Amino acid sequence: MTKWLPPLRSILPAEHGAWFMLGFPLVLGLLLRPSLAGLCLGLAALAFFLSRPPLRRVLQGQRDPAQILALLLLGALAIAFGLLALAMTGARFLIPLACVGPLVFLALRADLTRTTRSLAVEMAAQGAFAGLAAAMLVAGGDPLSGALRAWWFVTLVGSANLAHVRRWLGHAHGLVAAELRHRLVIVHLLHALLVGTSALLLASRGLAGILWTAWTALLYLRALAPYRLVPARTLGWREGGLSVIGLALLWRALL
Repeated sequence: MTKWLPPLRSILPAEHGAWFMLGFPLVLGLLLRPSLAGLCLGLAALAFFLSRPPLRRVLQGQRDPAQILALLLLGALAIAFGLLALAMTGARFLIPLACVGPLVFLALRADLTRTTRSLAVEMAAQGAFAGLAAAMLVAGGDPLSGALRAWWFVTLVGSANLAHVRRWLGHAHGLVAAELRHRLVIVHLLHALLVGTSALLLASRGLAGILWTAWTALLYLRALAPYRLVPARTLGWREGGLSVIGLALLWRALL
């Protein structure tokens, strides 16, 4: 970047998981209900997402003019794209955003303070990101019931994957057996809920719904596989690849 702005690498979040958390609902919203208003919402969310590193540095006392300028620029872009969406489609898309507001606050607070990331915080972040898909669907003309259904499945599949990865990393870090059993219970609960609600709400919608439900069952079996050592980066990209497949299947099931 220029001398007036910080290096690009200092703005881009390094966590692969965070990118997939944002990308999954953003792309799903555009696939299900493509609209200019939805695109503007996605761009506003992206600008807000990228503003977190400079915001954290400014709040920590790093009053570097380049960081402040980056924060102001990204904040202005987020507001501008949000206002464009508002002008094009009205305020109805604000309903799902308001509903996930507490989740956004919790996740942002944990990020800015570098609080230890518990599963609850990561699930809150996933639910906050999923609110973007719901808002994009409403902006594209979907009823609130359809937006709620999309929010539920984006939140739940992301949370189930987070529980699986946390259990896997727990093995890698040599956590005690009691903690590993606790993490396994959570894996069971979230995956069983995902499979059950998929069968109840989507399997009856034809072949696409059946394929999605079968995919969630495969994810459950994958999560129960015996642990073997895998580099963290490899695990992240593997989970990302599975998320891309899941995105395509969920898109068809929700159409």
